[in-house]
Amino acid sequence: MKRPEHNRQEIAAALVWAVIGLAAIVIAGNYAFGTIVRMGPGFVPIALGVMLVLLGLIAAWQGRLADKVTLDLRFRPFALIMGAIVIWVLLIDRVGFVVSTFALVAIAAQSEREITLLETVLLAAGVTLVGYLIFIRGIGIPIAVFGS
Repeated sequence: MKRPEHNRQEIAAALVWAVIGLAAIVIAGNYAFGTIVRMGPGFVPIALGVMLVLLGLIAAWQGRLADKVTLDLRFRPFALIMGAIVIWVLLIDRVGFVVSTFALVAIAAQSEREITLLETVLLAAGVTLVGYLIFIRGIGIPIAVFGS
């Protein structure tokens, strides 16, 4: 009886995430860990690293059981999302949080072919508003709201 082929691409991707998590644990190993109440500088990277390792191993195991799938690479979504991040980084100091975040979401949303202009504007406005409320008003991150 022939063994079914494993989804090697899924297994490889999952193991890459596990290795990244392991690297985070190793790099942050020299930092003070602290406690849950008084977190040290190593707490978050180590905790995230452990989660990445566990999730990577779980996903790799599931990839063993999943059917083989052909990889469908599309350059457009990747380029739009990466470009949107770069544009946000370039704009944040010049035009502030609101405009740069709106641009980020509006550009990244174009990676979805079926999205309408109205949906793009509503999504960008909603994400910008929530980001403003969480990061600027809630946490108090010192970022200019509009321009520098």
